[in-house]
Amino acid sequence: MSYQRLVIVYLLIFILAQAVFAAFPGIDLAVSRLFAAEGGGFTWATEPGPTINLTLRRLGEIVTLILILAYLVGLFDSRFRGDDLRLVAYPVLSVALASGVIVNLLLKHHVGRARPDTVAEFGGTADFSPAWQVVQECSRNCSFTSGEVALAAGLALPILAILWPHLTRRGARPLAIGAAVGYIALVALLRIGLGRHFLSDAVFSVLFGAGAALALYPVLRIDAARRHLPLLAARRTRPQSGERRGVH
Repeated sequence: MSYQRLVIVYLLIFILAQAVFAAFPGIDLAVSRLFAAEGGGFTWATEPGPTINLTLRRLGEIVTLILILAYLVGLFDSRFRGDDLRLVAYPVLSVALASGVIVNLLLKHHVGRARPDTVAEFGGTADFSPAWQVVQECSRNCSFTSGEVALAAGLALPILAILWPHLTRRGARPLAIGAAVGYIALVALLRIGLGRHFLSDAVFSVLFGAGAALALYPVLRIDAARRHLPLLAARRTRPQSGERRGVH
């Protein structure tokens, strides 16, 4: 699929998500209710849910930090080309744009949506509000949207895009898609199950991560840069054992 078609598909999905949650805001309560405990709270808020959630969060943060360090090292290493630096910067900038700027800097501090575990329907005192509705039910670090889901999507989707042309073995692409989607979905499911985010928080965070990856793709010229991925290119050009022995 061409880049232009991907952008069109993305916009259609975004519009559809917005229309669905605007027309049926009760979807958020219905999904969260599946994880709610009797008498208030959420069943997944007890172990091992929080530990798994923290492990996945730290994993995303560590990978992002490693990429940042790799970029800084590359700036002072002549063996790194411009293509290499752009490939390393791609997921880092996607995470920064999606999770850092859009979610944490803009939306969380201005929308004011209460988290599921604080609304009256699940034992709290705050009022439920639909996605995108600006309210004053939360003063800081609010529910809309999820920074952790945006981080997961902003990290996994660019890495998938970088590796895509090199996944030529049979079954490699479905496996890579499954790994990326599974990672993002697990992070989103945990945030919902722990009562920290509504379904719409997770959905729009995934869309923000995908949008950041799409927006940065042409800016960083990833299509050209990813064709010369050093490690995978070396594996494809490495002579086979028979060739090294002169067997033809």
